[in-house]
Amino acid sequence: MNETVKEKSVKRKRRRNRNTKKTGSSFRFFLGMYAGLWMVLTLILCIILWKNLAKYQNDYDAAKAAGEPELAMQESMDLFLPENIGNLIDELQPEILSRFETIEQYKDFYENFLEDKTVSYVKDEGLYNDARPVYDVYASSRTAGGSNAASAAQDDDVLLAIVSFKAAGEKDSFGFNKWEIKEVAISENIYDYHDVYVKVMDDMEVYINGLKADEREYITGGVIDNAVSDKAYELTGVSFNYKVYYAGDMVEEPDVKVLDAYGNDVTDRYIEEENDLKNYESTASAEFIAGVQDRVRNFCETYVYHIYRKASVGTVAAMMESGSEAEKLLYNAQSTLAWAWVPDTVEILDESYDEFMYYNDDYFSCRSTINIRKSDDKTTEDEKFVCQWLFKRVNGEWLVTYFVLG
Repeated sequence: MNETVKEKSVKRKRRRNRNTKKTGSSFRFFLGMYAGLWMVLTLILCIILWKNLAKYQNDYDAAKAAGEPELAMQESMDLFLPENIGNLIDELQPEILSRFETIEQYKDFYENFLEDKTVSYVKDEGLYNDARPVYDVYASSRTAGGSNAASAAQDDDVLLAIVSFKAAGEKDSFGFNKWEIKEVAISENIYDYHDVYVKVMDDMEVYINGLKADEREYITGGVIDNAVSDKAYELTGVSFNYKVYYAGDMVEEPDVKVLDAYGNDVTDRYIEEENDLKNYESTASAEFIAGVQDRVRNFCETYVYHIYRKASVGTVAAMMESGSEAEKLLYNAQSTLAWAWVPDTVEILDESYDEFMYYNDDYFSCRSTINIRKSDDKTTEDEKFVCQWLFKRVNGEWLVTYFVLG
């Protein structure tokens, strides 16, 4: 059957619509695929960009941290540990103030000083700037849990060193420097200086840390002048010269040795005087002193007891040279002693004997210091007797020939 023109036109229109629908569907599919692909690509690019940005930030942070001067300061704190400070002192070579010390004493000083200390650092607000970072290192007896992190200095902290830094090498790609130590200034205010101050006889020798003291340490000298020296010179024609040495500015306790004229070590035989002067005023050998010590002690104790009538005046006189000035002084004092208080008991608390001066085979002198306690049922008193004695050998026996009380 033949189609009409109208029917043919409708069919053609329907075919065009079907083709149009097919074409639109394909285009939408293409657009969807294209958009999805771009979303995936964008996501991938974002991920890559984020990772790169994160890496950049990490690298930047790492570079910034590495470029912080405080990191260099933290890494430098090991220098101030007791086991390492000696190497730093070797490198710094501080000024040695005494000829009796070497760098070894200074190393020992700092090692000993830090042995029970905790070290920490703080920014030096007065000196610090971006071009030259400066930190103060403090030592403290406080326990800090092993940390050396920066913290505010406390009143009991001691300034140990000042450390300054300088830029090390070229700047990195982020514009940061690394830092290295420019200078370490070690503190000298922590030194507890020691000195040697001695008065010795002219023929004695003084050694400090193994070195002999000489005219560089000599500060004065003269003739021995004590309570009996003039009388001894009158009787013997012998006088003694002394000399005084001073050596200071030693950071470690020095090893001191004093030898007498016979080469004997008399380092421990001294009298502590004003300003910590150690007086080695003696010319008698240790052997001589040991030989007369008991005689001196026996006489001095008897003399003290007789003052309070615990020993007879005759007992004392028997130990003095007959007709000597000592005997005259003894008897002249009896009228004064007659009026003295007579305690029930007299006790010697302690006694010492020093300043032994050997003039010749027949004369020597010494000083006695005796502390006593006297008491009765109402009163107790302590008293000190100090006296210089001049002994003379008479028929092989040592007798007192002269004395001065006080």
